[in-house]
Amino acid sequence: MSTRDLTIKTNVLKRLAKEKVFYDQEKIKQQKRIDDMVAKDPEDYEIKKQREVLEETLDMLPDVERRKKAAYQDLSNVVTNASPDVKSSKEYEEAVQALEAYE
Repeated sequence: MSTRDLTIKTNVLKRLAKEKVFYDQEKIKQQKRIDDMVAKDPEDYEIKKQREVLEETLDMLPDVERRKKAAYQDLSNVVTNASPDVKSSKEYEEAVQALEAYE
């Protein structure tokens, strides 16, 4: 395993962790938007469309979580089985930090 591969796997984990945070924030923001719309006009057609958007966001959360866990496991395996020359690299340290940050 090269340091380039280690960097790619580290960046995948970081990106998926950010994506998970984004969907969590989007879920909260969308629910607030719907609640505000219902408070103003419970019969508004736009509420139905906003609920569909919320459902799409909720559907993405389990998938992102699954992919994040797979990326974490993949990176963890690579770090565990890294060769001594890779273990002395800056990329290895970044990978270990990413694993600690996204446990």
